[in-house]
Amino acid sequence: MVKKTVLFVIIIVIAYTVVSITTGSPIERVQFRSNVTDYLHKIYTMNWKIDSVDYDFKNDKFIANVISDSGISFLVEEDYYRQMMDNYASSVWRDELKTAVAQKVKQVTGSDAEVIINVSHMGRDALTYHDEVPRYSKVSQKLSSEASIYIKGNFSATHYLQEMLEIKQWIVEKKYDASLTFKSEKEKIYFAIPAEDLKKIKSVEDLNPYRLQNN
Repeated sequence: MVKKTVLFVIIIVIAYTVVSITTGSPIERVQFRSNVTDYLHKIYTMNWKIDSVDYDFKNDKFIANVISDSGISFLVEEDYYRQMMDNYASSVWRDELKTAVAQKVKQVTGSDAEVIINVSHMGRDALTYHDEVPRYSKVSQKLSSEASIYIKGNFSATHYLQEMLEIKQWIVEKKYDASLTFKSEKEKIYFAIPAEDLKKIKSVEDLNPYRLQNN
Protein backbone atom coordinates (compact mmCIF):
# COMPACT_ATOMS: atom_id res chain seq x y z
CA MET A 1 0.00 0.00 0.00
CA VAL A 2 2.85 2.33 0.95
CA LYS A 3 4.68 1.51 -2.28
CA LYS A 4 1.58 2.30 -4.31
CA THR A 5 1.18 5.62 -2.51
CA VAL A 6 4.81 6.53 -3.10
CA LEU A 7 4.53 5.54 -6.77
CA PHE A 8 1.38 7.62 -7.15
CA VAL A 9 3.12 10.65 -5.61
CA ILE A 10 6.10 10.19 -7.91
CA ILE A 11 3.81 10.03 -10.96
CA ILE A 12 2.00 13.19 -9.85
CA VAL A 13 5.30 15.03 -9.34
CA ILE A 14 6.61 13.93 -12.74
CA ALA A 15 3.35 14.90 -14.45
CA TYR A 16 3.34 18.30 -12.74
CA THR A 17 6.96 18.88 -13.75
CA VAL A 18 6.28 17.98 -17.38
CA VAL A 19 3.23 20.25 -17.51
CA SER A 20 5.16 23.09 -15.87
CA ILE A 21 7.98 22.82 -18.39
CA THR A 22 5.75 22.67 -21.46
CA THR A 23 2.79 24.88 -20.52
CA GLY A 24 3.96 26.68 -17.40
CA SER A 25 3.25 26.01 -13.75
CA PRO A 26 -0.51 25.60 -13.16
CA ILE A 27 -0.18 27.39 -9.84
CA GLU A 28 1.72 30.30 -11.42
CA ARG A 29 -0.86 30.42 -14.23
CA VAL A 30 -3.68 30.88 -11.72
CA GLN A 31 -1.68 33.56 -9.88
CA PHE A 32 -0.86 35.35 -13.14
CA ARG A 33 -4.52 35.41 -14.17
CA SER A 34 -5.39 36.88 -10.77
CA ASN A 35 -2.66 39.52 -11.16
CA VAL A 36 -3.95 40.43 -14.63
CA THR A 37 -7.47 40.81 -13.26
CA ASP A 38 -6.25 43.16 -10.52
CA TYR A 39 -4.15 45.11 -13.01
CA LEU A 40 -6.99 45.62 -15.50
CA HIS A 41 -9.39 46.73 -12.78
CA LYS A 42 -6.80 49.29 -11.68
CA ILE A 43 -5.90 50.65 -15.13
CA TYR A 44 -9.18 50.57 -17.09
CA THR A 45 -12.80 51.49 -16.49
CA MET A 46 -14.03 49.74 -19.65
CA ASN A 47 -15.54 46.28 -19.56
CA TRP A 48 -13.22 43.46 -20.60
CA LYS A 49 -12.76 39.72 -20.34
CA ILE A 50 -9.68 37.51 -20.26
CA ASP A 51 -10.10 35.28 -23.29
CA SER A 52 -7.13 33.02 -22.55
CA VAL A 53 -3.79 32.76 -20.78
CA ASP A 54 -0.97 31.34 -22.90
CA TYR A 55 2.54 30.28 -21.96
CA ASP A 56 5.53 31.71 -23.81
CA PHE A 57 7.96 28.79 -23.56
CA LYS A 58 10.86 30.70 -25.11
CA ASN A 59 10.69 33.55 -22.60
CA ASP A 60 9.27 31.46 -19.75
CA LYS A 61 6.31 33.71 -19.01
CA PHE A 62 2.53 33.88 -19.31
CA ILE A 63 0.63 36.21 -21.64
CA ALA A 64 -3.06 37.03 -21.25
CA ASN A 65 -5.27 37.60 -24.27
CA VAL A 66 -7.93 40.15 -23.36
CA ILE A 67 -10.96 41.45 -25.26
CA SER A 68 -12.47 44.85 -24.51
CA ASP A 69 -16.20 45.56 -24.65
CA SER A 70 -15.64 47.32 -28.00
CA GLY A 71 -14.10 44.17 -29.47
CA ILE A 72 -10.44 45.23 -29.29
CA SER A 73 -8.12 42.29 -28.61
CA PHE A 74 -4.94 43.08 -26.71
CA LEU A 75 -2.22 41.43 -24.64
CA VAL A 76 -1.16 41.75 -21.01
CA GLU A 77 2.19 40.47 -19.81
CA GLU A 78 5.00 41.21 -17.38
CA ASP A 79 8.11 43.18 -18.28
CA TYR A 80 11.64 42.35 -17.19
CA TYR A 81 10.97 43.95 -13.81
CA ARG A 82 7.86 41.80 -13.24
CA GLN A 83 5.64 44.85 -13.77
CA MET A 84 2.41 44.46 -15.75
CA MET A 85 2.08 46.15 -19.13
CA ASP A 86 -0.32 45.88 -22.05
CA ASN A 87 -0.65 46.88 -25.70
CA TYR A 88 -4.24 48.12 -25.61
CA ALA A 89 -3.27 51.50 -27.12
CA SER A 90 -1.43 50.02 -30.09
CA SER A 91 -4.26 47.53 -30.62
CA VAL A 92 -6.72 50.43 -30.84
CA TRP A 93 -4.47 52.14 -33.38
CA ARG A 94 -4.07 48.97 -35.45
CA ASP A 95 -7.83 48.55 -35.57
CA GLU A 96 -8.33 52.21 -36.52
CA LEU A 97 -5.75 52.14 -39.32
CA LYS A 98 -6.74 48.74 -40.71
CA THR A 99 -10.40 49.74 -41.03
CA ALA A 100 -9.65 53.14 -42.59
CA VAL A 101 -6.93 51.95 -44.97
CA ALA A 102 -8.96 48.95 -46.16
CA GLN A 103 -11.90 51.22 -46.96
CA LYS A 104 -9.69 53.67 -48.85
CA VAL A 105 -7.98 50.94 -50.90
CA LYS A 106 -11.34 49.47 -51.88
CA GLN A 107 -12.55 52.94 -52.88
CA VAL A 108 -9.49 53.45 -55.10
CA THR A 109 -9.08 49.96 -56.59
CA GLY A 110 -12.68 48.78 -56.50
CA SER A 111 -11.88 45.58 -54.61
CA ASP A 112 -10.95 44.35 -51.14
CA ALA A 113 -7.30 44.22 -50.11
CA GLU A 114 -5.21 42.50 -47.50
CA VAL A 115 -4.14 45.16 -45.01
CA ILE A 116 -1.69 44.46 -42.21
CA ILE A 117 -0.93 47.14 -39.64
CA ASN A 118 1.88 47.03 -37.13
CA VAL A 119 2.28 49.57 -34.35
CA SER A 120 4.93 48.40 -31.91
CA HIS A 121 4.07 50.28 -28.77
CA MET A 122 3.89 48.31 -25.57
CA GLY A 123 5.28 49.77 -22.38
CA ARG A 124 4.71 51.84 -19.31
CA ASP A 125 4.31 55.13 -21.22
CA ALA A 126 1.36 53.71 -23.17
CA LEU A 127 -0.57 53.28 -19.94
CA THR A 128 -0.95 57.04 -19.48
CA TYR A 129 -3.79 56.87 -22.00
CA HIS A 130 -5.86 54.41 -19.96
CA ASP A 131 -9.26 54.21 -21.73
CA GLU A 132 -8.79 57.53 -23.54
CA VAL A 133 -6.54 56.43 -26.39
CA PRO A 134 -6.01 59.33 -28.85
CA ARG A 135 -6.45 58.83 -32.58
CA TYR A 136 -3.33 57.61 -34.33
CA SER A 137 -2.93 60.92 -36.19
CA LYS A 138 -2.29 62.61 -32.84
CA VAL A 139 0.70 60.39 -32.03
CA SER A 140 1.87 59.26 -35.49
CA GLN A 141 4.95 61.49 -35.62
CA LYS A 142 6.21 59.93 -32.42
CA LEU A 143 5.43 56.36 -33.49
CA SER A 144 6.06 56.42 -37.24
CA SER A 145 9.43 54.66 -36.91
CA GLU A 146 7.68 51.79 -35.10
CA ALA A 147 4.66 51.57 -37.39
CA SER A 148 4.06 49.99 -40.79
CA ILE A 149 1.20 49.69 -43.28
CA TYR A 150 1.22 46.72 -45.65
CA ILE A 151 -1.26 46.70 -48.53
CA LYS A 152 -1.68 43.74 -50.86
CA GLY A 153 -4.37 44.72 -53.34
CA ASN A 154 -5.80 44.20 -56.78
CA PHE A 155 -4.08 47.17 -58.39
CA SER A 156 -4.67 48.10 -62.01
CA ALA A 157 -2.18 46.62 -64.46
CA THR A 158 -1.84 49.98 -66.22
CA HIS A 159 -2.76 52.60 -63.62
CA TYR A 160 -1.30 51.10 -60.46
CA LEU A 161 1.08 54.02 -59.93
CA GLN A 162 -1.78 56.51 -59.91
CA GLU A 163 -3.72 54.29 -57.50
CA MET A 164 -0.77 53.96 -55.15
CA LEU A 165 -0.06 57.68 -55.30
CA GLU A 166 -3.68 58.47 -54.40
CA ILE A 167 -3.55 56.10 -51.43
CA LYS A 168 -0.18 57.49 -50.36
CA GLN A 169 -1.45 61.07 -50.52
CA TRP A 170 -4.51 60.13 -48.47
CA ILE A 171 -2.30 58.52 -45.83
CA VAL A 172 -0.25 61.72 -45.59
CA GLU A 173 -3.39 63.87 -45.37
CA LYS A 174 -4.78 61.66 -42.59
CA LYS A 175 -1.42 61.87 -40.75
CA TYR A 176 -1.16 58.09 -40.67
CA ASP A 177 2.64 58.30 -40.68
CA ALA A 178 4.19 54.84 -41.05
CA SER A 179 6.38 52.91 -43.46
CA LEU A 180 4.23 51.91 -46.44
CA THR A 181 4.40 48.75 -48.54
CA PHE A 182 2.40 48.09 -51.70
CA LYS A 183 2.11 44.65 -53.31
CA SER A 184 -0.12 43.40 -56.07
CA GLU A 185 -2.15 40.25 -55.47
CA LYS A 186 0.15 38.30 -57.81
CA GLU A 187 3.14 40.04 -56.20
CA LYS A 188 4.53 41.31 -59.51
CA ILE A 189 4.35 44.89 -58.20
CA TYR A 190 6.26 45.70 -55.02
CA PHE A 191 6.97 49.12 -53.52
CA ALA A 192 8.40 49.91 -50.06
CA ILE A 193 8.41 53.51 -48.79
CA PRO A 194 10.00 54.57 -45.48
CA ALA A 195 7.79 56.73 -43.26
CA GLU A 196 10.17 59.69 -43.52
CA ASP A 197 9.86 59.71 -47.32
CA LEU A 198 6.06 59.74 -47.62
CA LYS A 199 5.78 63.53 -47.93
CA LYS A 200 8.57 63.69 -50.53
CA ILE A 201 6.52 61.79 -53.10
CA LYS A 202 4.47 64.21 -55.20
CA SER A 203 4.08 62.40 -58.53
CA VAL A 204 3.98 58.89 -59.96
CA GLU A 205 7.58 59.33 -61.10
CA ASP A 206 8.62 59.86 -57.50
CA LEU A 207 7.43 56.34 -56.68
CA ASN A 208 9.91 54.60 -58.99
CA PRO A 209 12.94 54.72 -56.64
CA TYR A 210 10.93 52.69 -54.13
CA ARG A 211 10.14 49.85 -56.52
CA LEU A 212 11.66 46.56 -55.40
CA GLN A 213 12.33 43.41 -57.38
CA ASN A 214 10.29 40.36 -56.44
CA ASN A 215 12.24 37.17 -56.85
